[in-house]
Amino acid sequence: MHNHFNLKSLAFYGTMMGSVLLLFKGVTAYGESQLKAPVTIGGDYSIKLDTPPNCLKDKDLTLKIEQSGIYIFANLSVEKSEYNLDKIALNGKFKDQEMSLSGLSNSLLFCSSEVYQNPNLLTLTGEFKEKILKGKIQDKTLSKPLNFTAKLSSISPSDKQTH
Repeated sequence: MHNHFNLKSLAFYGTMMGSVLLLFKGVTAYGESQLKAPVTIGGDYSIKLDTPPNCLKDKDLTLKIEQSGIYIFANLSVEKSEYNLDKIALNGKFKDQEMSLSGLSNSLLFCSSEVYQNPNLLTLTGEFKEKILKGKIQDKTLSKPLNFTAKLSSISPSDKQTH
């Protein structure tokens, strides 16, 4: 019988397997020490404006956030809206406790009585601390940015973690 085991081949395969194991151990150690998942901010937030304009005093604003890593998707809703234009789809990023969202809004959603041919760009920026968002809403129909505080009222069913 011919000997199928060559000492050089065994040394080569042993070295390659050892190299792979060392690389795996190094990558795992790096990941555990350096890579951190972003804070979860998904859920439904009730927004309170610091100084609401007259047209928004009797309306409740709700921000529903869904998160995928640093990317966030949201709907800003105006409750008790007399028009059927009560939601604005927003998307943006959440990084280092800072959130930035933007989307197209209709001027009737806020305080303008004019209907523009083109939708407005609405931006919502804020900082997240202890389940509270503080920030600003800006839109060209508003005379100045609106400062707000949003508190987490419930976690969306799709955001609940299952094991």
